[in-house]
Amino acid sequence: MENLHTPRLCIDGRTAHQFGPRSLLAQEVIDQLVSGYGEGKASSEWIEKKRTVLLAHPAQVFSGQLKRYDTKRKVSGSILYWLWEKAFAKNSNISRFHRFRSVDNLNPSLKIPTITTLLPSRGGLPFFISRRQNQEYVVPSVQDSKLLEKHYQIAQEQIHIFRPGTRRYVQFVEPLKHSGQGNILFLIADKKGGKDIKKLRKVFSQVYANIPQKIIRLKDSTNVSPALWMKILQNTKICVYLSSQPFDWGTLPLESLYWNVPTIFSDGNAALNELLQQSPLRLSQFLVDQPDFTELKTLARNAKEELETKGTFLPLNMAEQYCTLYREMGPPSGPDAPETECCN
Repeated sequence: MENLHTPRLCIDGRTAHQFGPRSLLAQEVIDQLVSGYGEGKASSEWIEKKRTVLLAHPAQVFSGQLKRYDTKRKVSGSILYWLWEKAFAKNSNISRFHRFRSVDNLNPSLKIPTITTLLPSRGGLPFFISRRQNQEYVVPSVQDSKLLEKHYQIAQEQIHIFRPGTRRYVQFVEPLKHSGQGNILFLIADKKGGKDIKKLRKVFSQVYANIPQKIIRLKDSTNVSPALWMKILQNTKICVYLSSQPFDWGTLPLESLYWNVPTIFSDGNAALNELLQQSPLRLSQFLVDQPDFTELKTLARNAKEELETKGTFLPLNMAEQYCTLYREMGPPSGPDAPETECCN
């Protein structure tokens, strides 16, 4: 074990153990942080000085060679899990903690400074979220920030709004080749979207009578790894993303737009609505205008151009934002840590 006074950042990447849509962000952020080594704004002293340890499941694979602490213990809101996490933080001598958690699975906070990247709920919103001053939260929209402020009385200075983005793989693979045929793909991410699906399918059948329809209900077990997701998009002519959950980072619909697939999204999706304000691709506007397929492709192309100007598709988009936040924690002092330190 290393000296207790040596700063050490732990990133908990265990939510990336599954292939589902909720797991995408943790995997991508960690991989980008490693890939950002020496890359200007995306470069973090915490990683370069080997002051970062990765808390992971033994089966997980990440880019690079971060020091790891492997455990099969699953994250939960139970008191037993909290006691385990508290003991881990103490015995590993970590001084800062960055975790990815669904908003309804937040176990009690630790004493050390903690950054929590909030993800969509598995059920409903929790009754309580810690307001302790050593807790900071990362969210994908202003609306999510206001929810934390008004509903949970969390101070504004404890909340960070990050711009959502796509996974880096889109920059390093061959352009998507659309098949001659294609579906209208309904991605249902919450109960509200599923409730309206029958009515929506009827409308889309009327507007695009010759295009078959396909439904995917997004769960944690749904495999949306890059290879499979690209294969799905190859056979998609129109994507309809039905999610109004708070803390939804919108990775899949943003990648759909990147690959020039016309993508319509729920008005209640805060992150997408703030990225594409007053967009005709909002579901409510689409139902009023009902554009033909040629018009819809033009709207999607315009949306992609707008997202490009905002840096949504930059390959180290997330790493740059997190590195800025890590720098605010203060630089790690001392020389590079030897390989034998911490969490052995």
